[in-house]
Amino acid sequence: MNLSVKLALFLFASSVTLTTRAQDGQAVFERHCSACHGPGMNNAGTHQLTKTRGENMGVLEDRNNLVDVYVKTIVRQGLNAMPGFKPTQITDNELDALAAYLAD
Repeated sequence: MNLSVKLALFLFASSVTLTTRAQDGQAVFERHCSACHGPGMNNAGTHQLTKTRGENMGVLEDRNNLVDVYVKTIVRQGLNAMPGFKPTQITDNELDALAAYLAD
């Protein structure tokens, strides 16, 4: 197999992995986070973030300033009214996918 074919296969596999990871992260968000952090001021987390951080900061999925380390820290430790989630609730793999999804 020549180098260009290997490179093409690698790039394809990488894009599939990134797409799968984003889908996994979105699924984790929907399962564990959207009830509080989904769009709409009826969601407690969205309401609180909008009130304390500003109008463009309330909906986590719409933000472009989140980094994976921050997401992981807040999910594990909690913040204010948000409880932390143990690895038995959100696994490390799920947390990695969630952080990649929100930081993307």
